[in-house]
Amino acid sequence: MSQDHRPRSETRQLMIDIVARSERPLTRTEIVNRLNRKKTPHLINMMDALVDEGVFRRSIVTFNNGVTGYEYSIARGLREGVGRPS
Repeated sequence: MSQDHRPRSETRQLMIDIVARSERPLTRTEIVNRLNRKKTPHLINMMDALVDEGVFRRSIVTFNNGVTGYEYSIARGLREGVGRPS
């Protein structure tokens, strides 16, 4: 099953919408699963760019199995109005 190609700007906006609508921080895997994509360096770089731009906040967490990973949430002050049509 091949992945549908969508423009980078659309993928970026979908990531923002997914994280903004979540009641809790999401892992990289949860975000890409909701995009119906596989976790790739390209998508991880997009998430990291959103952190660098101040859109996402990234937290380092240790999961129940002892593995350390990342969770993403909308940066403070951006939650209101993000993910809503203009």
